[in-house]
Parts: sequence; structure tokens; C-alpha cells
Amino acid sequence: MARRKLRRGKRSNAATLTATGGGLLAVSAVVQVVREHPVIASLVALATLVSVSAWLYLRWAGARQLAEHERNVAVTDHMSGPEFEQFVARLMRASGYRNVTVCGGAGDMGADVIGQSPCSRRVVVQCKRYKGNLGSPHVQRFAGTARDIHRADVALLVTTGRPTVQAREVALRCRIMLVDRPALAQWVSTQVLHLEH
Repeated sequence: MARRKLRRGKRSNAATLTATGGGLLAVSAVVQVVREHPVIASLVALATLVSVSAWLYLRWAGARQLAEHERNVAVTDHMSGPEFEQFVARLMRASGYRNVTVCGGAGDMGADVIGQSPCSRRVVVQCKRYKGNLGSPHVQRFAGTARDIHRADVALLVTTGRPTVQAREVALRCRIMLVDRPALAQWVSTQVLHLEH
């Protein structure tokens, strides 16, 4: 038993020495390249510095943009349903939609806002200001009225909630464009919404 442990210890020490020797060889090779080609070494160092700086900047910019989007959509958190409908209507107007009217309320049959897109398509919007999950029954009810009753070219369901997987599947099958909280945040920040249907 003692011999086996001793042999393993010798092997471990040999591996450590080999790794250390290899590391020293690599360092000495780099030092030699730097001495023989200082301009190339400087360019490589500069390129590395620029790459790392660009990567850090992109991460920072992405995080900042995400925080800005979240701040912009957070204004909806304390709105009532009718206030959210007015908010969506203002956002549509700011995004170049024309003839935007808020028609939500009792007997609206699923249409809260109606307008015309910049490319002259009739857009019918249902607004759901939710904190939790948005299930497939909401999408199904809207799908039943958006095109047949309201003559929508584009059926748009805008929600601050989280559409379930089933809700997304129904929306896809019924050609309902779902704008969830992250997509709404981006729309608020950019005032651009690309209509998919």
C-alpha cells in the first residue's frame, strides 16, 4: 500500500514538473518572439486589447439597452385596463399608424384598438395588461373575432403578461401576432413594430 502511494506521488510530481516545464518553454518562446519582433508583438497586444474592450462594451451596451427597455415598459405596471389601451393607441400613433381609435369596453368583441399600419393594413388590437401568465383561451377568443367580425388584416394581441407555450402555439396557428412584455418594451424604445402577419 505504501509503495503504491509513493509511486503515485512520484508520477504526480513528474506530471507537475512536465507541465511547469512546458509552461516555462511557452513563456520563453513568447519572450523570444517579443524580442525578435517587437512590432508584431505590439500589434497582437493591441488587437487583443481592442477585442476585449469591444466585447466588454457590447456587453455593457446590451445590458444598458435591456435596462432602458424595462424602464420604458415599467410605466404600464400600475395602469388600469383602459389606461393600457390608451397607452397602446398612443404608441401606435407614435409609430406611424393612422386612424387609430380606442374602442375597448363592454361589447367590444375583442377589439380594444383599431388602426391602419404605415403600409395601409387594418390592424385590430386586443390589449391584456396582465402580471401573470396569459393562457391560450385569451388567444382563442380573440382569434374568433379579429378577422371574421373586425376584418383584421393583422390581429395583434399586446400583453404585459407572459404568454404560455400553448398560447403561443394557438397564436401561431391562428395568425395572431403576440407582443409580450419584452417585445412591448422594445416597441416602446424604438417606436418600430414589424408586423409579421
